[in-house]
Amino acid sequence: MSTSASSLSAITGAQYFVGVSQYSDDFQSVIQRAVQIAQLPVQALQNTQTTVQGEQQALTAIEPDLTSVGSAIAALGTLAANGGLSASSSNSNMVSAVNTGATGESSYTISDITSLASAAQETSLTGYANSTTTAVSASGYVNLVVGSNTYQLNISGNNNLAGLASAINKAGAGVTASILTTGTGSTPDYLTISASNPGATTLQLNDLTKPSDLVSSTGTGTETSLTTYADPASTKVSSSGYVNLLVGSKTYNLNVSGNNNLNGLVQAINGAGAGVTASVSNGSLSISTNNSSATTIQLNDMTPTDLITATDQGSNAKFYLNGIQVTRSNNTINDLISGVSLTLNSTSTGSATVSLTTDPSQLSSALQTLVSSYNTALADVTAQQGQSGGPLTGNLVIQQVSQDLQQMAFYWNPSSTSSVHSLADLGISFDDTGKMSFDQTTFNGLSDTQVSDALSFLGSSSSGFASLANNFTELTDPVSGLIEMQQAGYTSENTELTNQITTMNAQVSQVQANETAQLQAADALCAQLESEQNMMSASIQSIDYVDFGAPVQQ
Repeated sequence: MSTSASSLSAITGAQYFVGVSQYSDDFQSVIQRAVQIAQLPVQALQNTQTTVQGEQQALTAIEPDLTSVGSAIAALGTLAANGGLSASSSNSNMVSAVNTGATGESSYTISDITSLASAAQETSLTGYANSTTTAVSASGYVNLVVGSNTYQLNISGNNNLAGLASAINKAGAGVTASILTTGTGSTPDYLTISASNPGATTLQLNDLTKPSDLVSSTGTGTETSLTTYADPASTKVSSSGYVNLLVGSKTYNLNVSGNNNLNGLVQAINGAGAGVTASVSNGSLSISTNNSSATTIQLNDMTPTDLITATDQGSNAKFYLNGIQVTRSNNTINDLISGVSLTLNSTSTGSATVSLTTDPSQLSSALQTLVSSYNTALADVTAQQGQSGGPLTGNLVIQQVSQDLQQMAFYWNPSSTSSVHSLADLGISFDDTGKMSFDQTTFNGLSDTQVSDALSFLGSSSSGFASLANNFTELTDPVSGLIEMQQAGYTSENTELTNQITTMNAQVSQVQANETAQLQAADALCAQLESEQNMMSASIQSIDYVDFGAPVQQ
């Protein structure tokens, strides 16, 4: 009659009732029955939650297929807008072309490709015995020049080839530094620097060495420039644009390349936080410490020394388009012919013709993609319909998708001047189950006029067959689409069900606790009564012995 402890524990997570009376098993059954009855609403909520989760998973599974249908229709609209044009080259080894949005047939001549764009790449002028210990800079400061930008690198804390390569790669200069290990001789390690993008550029790496004194060195805490400058606002003060200010034991590296004159130098010194003040008087520079104690002050112009070669500074692509010379920093060129992307593949003294012509094979391929995506979506819908349909049977999304697919199948162009009125005119047919198929032979038989009419039939995102893509966008849009709205509803409902289940499980646990407490008391009372009954029976038996003697043995 009673249920096992493991069964009750599985329902409530509570421990098995342990009694002391002969009615313990009966009390256990009472508790379990009460818990089972209290669990019925929880089980109903759990079943509902399973249903909601199944619908959500099914909707998630079909969404990509519906997106594919919309994309296939939109692609037909894009193709129609471009007139079905395809870009081709008479010599693809020399130059190749892709139509990226051209709308009219045309042709162009590419000739005399004298150079291709290449990225700058230089190697250190010397090798280093060890990339982690051998010093590469006399000062600890290195200038990296890339194009018109200069990057000052401080490697004083890690003055070796590895530290320099790391500093270059962290500079965000559009170059990559690496260490080349030759494995020969006593200086096997070299530094290589490669530009990330092709095109002729300036690529330099300079060690800021051989400092030239710019101010006196009296040691009084006030120093004056060793020369005067004709114009504080224009006369250059540094040959490199980089100056080292030494105050006591500290060195401050100043970059005045953007304002290389006396006024710019004063501004840089006063902004360095070095505890000194600089000023200009009669074309001379004066620097004084801000406290009364004398401090060593030095100001040095840093002369750059080349650390890498200057033999491969990159190159630009140079060629002629219709007889006009063109220079570009990349071999893929998108800004020369509207709607056409050119790729230069090799140098040549000859010529190649790039043509934009209508290509029916693009339309054929796009229609085949439409057929495939349509059939997949149709199978999704069919699986959710009828008596044996999936969890989305009767769902609003399935109904809407079914209507949208039918609208595609029966779309009709009413124009009396066009030779293409429906998908059937393009070689597309449907079987008894609604499945779509494409007849390549029928399509290949279309005349140039019919191909042109087909492009008009397809239309664009706002008119014609291609406008049906909007129906699927309304379903699959990740922000406002019907599927997204329904998914949000599922998520909200699932969360609410989880909260309700948690609350009701707590109530079930309370029911069990209450029942257990009451029946434990009843069990204890029964045990007490049993004990009293036993005592009474023993007393009566004792009296019988006294009055009547021991029972006669048979």
